[in-house]
Amino acid sequence: MIDLMKYTIAALLLVGISHAESRTCRVVYPERPNDAPKMAHLFDGKESTAITLPSMNLSEVIKLPKGDISVVMTQQKITDPEQIPVAAPKVNIPENVSHCYIIIMPDPKNPHFPVKLNLVDAGDAKFKAGETLWYNFTEHRILAKLGKVDFDISPKGRAISKPPQATSGYYVARFAYMAQGTQAAAPITEQSWWHDADHKHVGFMANTGGKLPKIYYFRDFRMKEEDEQAPPVEE
Repeated sequence: MIDLMKYTIAALLLVGISHAESRTCRVVYPERPNDAPKMAHLFDGKESTAITLPSMNLSEVIKLPKGDISVVMTQQKITDPEQIPVAAPKVNIPENVSHCYIIIMPDPKNPHFPVKLNLVDAGDAKFKAGETLWYNFTEHRILAKLGKVDFDISPKGRAISKPPQATSGYYVARFAYMAQGTQAAAPITEQSWWHDADHKHVGFMANTGGKLPKIYYFRDFRMKEEDEQAPPVEE
């Protein structure tokens, strides 16, 4: 009985260590053109992983090896580093980055794969549960009242907003924008949104071709990979 307990404790410790040492990444292509690829392969120096390139959600969770690595995106699976096309989009991931996002942007000039890869450190030291990482792709300053939090983001800027409240639940999200060249704020929307205090969020403010910017966000269930990925919240 004692030996069985020893083995059980040892197994649980190994599982805990393995989980703590896991290193992950997720990909999103927020301004993906209609004719852009929707699938790709990520080569991390050891393995080539087939991934989706979603525009309205995060990709599946991608496991990464330890150390300073370079991740390359290709159209075909890579089995030999010598096969990597010279022009293939690449991003370096430092050893101290345990969890990250790769934000994909269009790059029509790239002859191999028309995208650029942008790394975002999603580790807890940079970005905490309950917070939202926002990208503003518009030429306008966006102003927001998210629950109890006042927040604004510069044109073409990136920023993290604090949790709108301490616990999970519904809150009122109000958005307005100051059009380029003006100082007057015009309303975009006022909605009741759900706040998940246990997970991180990623949000985007995008041009629509119309008057009002489009605002949407989604939750990152990276730390609970068994959970089903939630659909984005969009306005």
